[in-house]
Amino acid sequence: MTTGTETDRPGGPVPAPDVAAEIVVGVDGSPASRAALDWAARAAADRGLGLLVLHALSMPLFAVPLGRTVRMTPTPESAAHAERLLEDCVQHLGRTRPGLAVRTEVSLLDPSHALLAAARRAAMAVVGSRGLGGVASVFLGAVGVRVSAHAPCPVVVVPDPVAAADDEAANRYETGRTVVVGVDGSAGAEAALGFALDEASRTNAELVAVGAWMIPAPLDATAFAVSAYVTDREDAAVRADKHVRALVEQTRTADTADVPVRVAVVEDHPAHALLAEGAGADLIVVGSRGRGGFAGLLLGSVSQTVLHHARVPVAVVRRRPEGGAQR
Repeated sequence: MTTGTETDRPGGPVPAPDVAAEIVVGVDGSPASRAALDWAARAAADRGLGLLVLHALSMPLFAVPLGRTVRMTPTPESAAHAERLLEDCVQHLGRTRPGLAVRTEVSLLDPSHALLAAARRAAMAVVGSRGLGGVASVFLGAVGVRVSAHAPCPVVVVPDPVAAADDEAANRYETGRTVVVGVDGSAGAEAALGFALDEASRTNAELVAVGAWMIPAPLDATAFAVSAYVTDREDAAVRADKHVRALVEQTRTADTADVPVRVAVVEDHPAHALLAEGAGADLIVVGSRGRGGFAGLLLGSVSQTVLHHARVPVAVVRRRPEGGAQR
């Protein structure tokens, strides 16, 4: 295990090594961030990647003469706390993931910006969904949403294990590992399907491909024949099932050819269908799509809803720009 600490100081960060083959995880000492650390370490080990463990100090900005702004220098107490926190993470990984290449970094930025800066160079970003509360916590659920909306790489948001233990998800391993992915034919969903197949292959999990469809009812309930409406619903279900199965087969690679896949096509809102199917899963994977001129920078309503309500880890995946690679 290799370690190093880099502090984001005024005047520029300490030069980093080539980190294109790293996963970055945000930590703040909370149970959720420890769960995120373990998830990220497993993902890095599975992929043969290094791990960057990042802690953000959220140092405030203040103005100086000539209109310049600088960040406040950390107090000795906050710097010492960050050092202890990261050292504890390194020692934990030394016990649980011996041989994993690990770097540590302390940033003066707020958590969202610190993670987004690291995510520009990372293969994946991982963050906990709930912190300690109050000023003691930095990587909160809102941070996960912001990073998921803006990061160019896949982002995995890991829930507080204490909260998850109150759910059926606590017993999910009794029935085998499962990865659930939403499929709707969009570019974001295609990227999510590829990520989900890869994750299922790495963890020996079954993949559940969820296709949700809805036929809006007419304003005038007397304007259609019941038999015709039933036929439309049956046709929609058949088309959706064929569409999802075709996308799965098109997205498979040589590495994911043997992943067992179950197709779940339901008449439901996509977010509700994913949450229902993924309640006992190991991971829910959703695509992200942008709007207008800010493509890739805004989460869709389905991704937002799943992130806010899921009790299991959620991966938000968007299609990489041309020339980019997802691992």
